[in-house]
Amino acid sequence: MAKGGKLGIVILACLLGGCAFSSQLTPTQPAGVTQQLLMRSLERGLAGLDISRFVDRNVEVDIYLQSGNEAFFKAFVAAWLEAHRVHLTTTKPELKLRVFVSVLGTDKNEKFIGIPAFQAPVLNIPTPEIAFFKRARNRGQAEVSIYAFDGSTDKFLERTPTGVGLAKQDDYTILILITFTVSDADKRDH
Repeated sequence: MAKGGKLGIVILACLLGGCAFSSQLTPTQPAGVTQQLLMRSLERGLAGLDISRFVDRNVEVDIYLQSGNEAFFKAFVAAWLEAHRVHLTTTKPELKLRVFVSVLGTDKNEKFIGIPAFQAPVLNIPTPEIAFFKRARNRGQAEVSIYAFDGSTDKFLERTPTGVGLAKQDDYTILILITFTVSDADKRDH
């Protein structure tokens, strides 16, 4: 074989090998949009609580979640309470608060009008999705309530009304080419 032919085979092998071994970033779990929807809905749920009776008082707090990154959300709720002038302590609290995050999650649904992606049966050729209209709705929801107990006797005193927080991100595709997003997840409630 000629020297040029060997060089061509080596270059072709390198190019094909480079394609086969390309590295790609692995997306985070949960996805960034999911994280954003969870945080915005939790912030909005906390903002919906009436904590005026706990402000400038020494309280001990326990935080309970059903699911998710428990340590992160507990730290966030504790920091949020402190930022709103609730003094957290473990020694001689006036009140003991139990914060329940009873709902914290996301939901997704899609509406689609068009031709779905499919594999041609005889030729085994993939056909891409052709969307005349497609909507992907992503929703985040949080429900938070606080139960207050006496700091020395552990006697139940009161419960706050539930704070509900909602966040959304909707992705639209119209006539294959027009795509846009409607979201309130990037609007922080400070």
